[in-house]
Amino acid sequence: MFPQIEHLTVEKSSAMPSIFSRFGIHSWPSILMVNKTSRVRYHGPKILSSLVQFYKKTTGLEPVQDFAEDQPICLESGDTSNFLSSNRWLKEVSKREPYLVFSISFLCLKLLVYIFPAVLSRFEAFWVTYIPHFNLEIFGETSQIMGRILHMIDVRRVWTKLRLCKTKNFHEGAKNARVWASSLASVALGESSARSST
Repeated sequence: MFPQIEHLTVEKSSAMPSIFSRFGIHSWPSILMVNKTSRVRYHGPKILSSLVQFYKKTTGLEPVQDFAEDQPICLESGDTSNFLSSNRWLKEVSKREPYLVFSISFLCLKLLVYIFPAVLSRFEAFWVTYIPHFNLEIFGETSQIMGRILHMIDVRRVWTKLRLCKTKNFHEGAKNARVWASSLASVALGESSARSST
């Protein structure tokens, strides 16, 4: 509408906050007219007719293009543009500060390691409490199939076998450790008796 005036668009994420505070910009979007001698900031409503009046009053120029009084203005930022700018901001931060991203991901993993055992124990308690008594007749015809599957896969039996395997491997490892310890002791005793005889 005013091609005689040079316009510059600055995104919030692309400039330092000190620049905005220097010009008194505290909210978005903002319109600031600057020349060599003065600086004027627009504080009115964000509708097209009041913006045109501001330009006329400040610059003394007439708009080149005609407009309707009730024509909306696109100054209000939508949710999608905010989302895109925040997404762009995250990409910029990840490029500029890789150690910050690494430390945040480390903290998230620590939190996951802290929370995961509690969630797992609650899930096991839920499984033991509710799944064996689960009424599968609510599914109609599939209840027979589901019942057969649950009888075929006995979770408690599988869990018990897994525990037995673990304890069996542990006992075998303990026996191997005893054998190693006794053989090392006999070798050590043999060496000490050989030294004492010479």
